[in-house]
Amino acid sequence: MRRLTYNFWRNRMKEPSIMVILGLVFAAASPGGSAQLDHFSGYWINVDPEASGVTALEIGVTGLEVNVGAWGRCDPEECYWGSANSSIAYGPRIDSDLASEATALSAIWRLSFGETLMVILPSEPDQIRADVYTRFPDGSGRSAYAESFLFERREGDRCFQDLPDPQLELTGIESYTVSGKNFTRYNLAVANWNAYPPEIFEAAPDLPPCGLNPQSSRTWVEIRDQDGGRIYGFCALNHPMNLTGLWFSVEEGEGPPESAYMVMIDRRCERYLRSNEVSIDDLSTPTKSVEPTDSNAALPANLQAMMNFQRFFPL
Repeated sequence: MRRLTYNFWRNRMKEPSIMVILGLVFAAASPGGSAQLDHFSGYWINVDPEASGVTALEIGVTGLEVNVGAWGRCDPEECYWGSANSSIAYGPRIDSDLASEATALSAIWRLSFGETLMVILPSEPDQIRADVYTRFPDGSGRSAYAESFLFERREGDRCFQDLPDPQLELTGIESYTVSGKNFTRYNLAVANWNAYPPEIFEAAPDLPPCGLNPQSSRTWVEIRDQDGGRIYGFCALNHPMNLTGLWFSVEEGEGPPESAYMVMIDRRCERYLRSNEVSIDDLSTPTKSVEPTDSNAALPANLQAMMNFQRFFPL
């Protein structure tokens, strides 16, 4: 029996992630370090907006089961790690009531760049601390490293983890004239617009305004060319259906981009969703002509609004 016990712990020592979990969870199970399991539930933002590691957590609690999703800093946009491969709640004793005295959570991700272990502890009211341990089992020789981050609860905002990327389509080309200048408008639409909840397009007066518009939407949309250059932007969409009326214009004499894609920017949750690229050569000639006018008032409502937007954010 003694030999079996020795071999068991010798084998466990070969699994550093397990030993780290045990050590850190035991350390967390100290007097005054417990909380209701529901305390961990919610959406959490890193208190340091410039943090280079984990930027946000979303923790779901169902009964005694927990699910931890995480976002990390990538360049230029955040990366969603997905839900952890394993998420576990811990108490201070073997007979602990986890619902009322949880001391810590652990979560493990097996990602393309390595393995990450996260130990989440209660901190100040409406704050949690996450100690993050990353190792590289690929034989690359990179050193394992540890980081620690503090997160604050973001109340009243729901972030949606599994939204699909937009499916962008080029739907037509129109010619129009404004103030004596001729333009070609390229109409775009998101085919899967109904996959997005209306909440992400609600007005967000607490976020930075769009020009002089303090009621701009939570989610902004940018149209970009094949090189990632910004072509145009929409900051006042108020419903997912508005994604079927996207467009950008090119003045006569200027060539359009080879292709274009769109990015949805959820400013509340600091999320980015990128669409596929569409070839602008798919429709080489205008399919519709809009009567010339010298007044923006005669333009369609969405076009008029975007002409006003362009005054504040010129191309």
